[in-house]
Amino acid sequence: MKKNLKRVRPEDFDVEALMAAAREGRLYVDESKEEVSIEEVKENVRAYVARIRPLVSRRYVGLIDELWERIFRSDVLLEVLKPKPRARKCRDFDKYGVMRIVCVLREKGVYEQRSDPQFDALLEPESKDSPYRRYLGQGLEERCQQVALRRIVESLTSW
Repeated sequence: MKKNLKRVRPEDFDVEALMAAAREGRLYVDESKEEVSIEEVKENVRAYVARIRPLVSRRYVGLIDELWERIFRSDVLLEVLKPKPRARKCRDFDKYGVMRIVCVLREKGVYEQRSDPQFDALLEPESKDSPYRRYLGQGLEERCQQVALRRIVESLTSW
């Protein structure tokens, strides 16, 4: 359906044609939000994961900001954080992707081993049980993503 749509400028409007199209049910409005910039994605993710800062393990307290900055510099992992074109709920960043990354970081000892509801309560305080919580236990889907994240964590602690 979208391939039949045409972008128009206000000066191109033919009021009579628009009214006819509306009467015939051929008038559509694209309400999708403009694409979010990479910098906005990073800022939104930073604010989101700051909510679980109390759950960072002692070993990583001083390294957590650098860890996330390295994640942002990884093209493979940044792709996981970008909102998907058809996303209805995650328009600023992909919360499911963040949950998958947090799952791996929890397994690597970056975050304390707490229950999924405890993480979810901090990340999504306005909802009792968010749909994102189940992704805390799923980890990353692609091997290249897992390897990239593992290398980032190991590089921080290898010195």
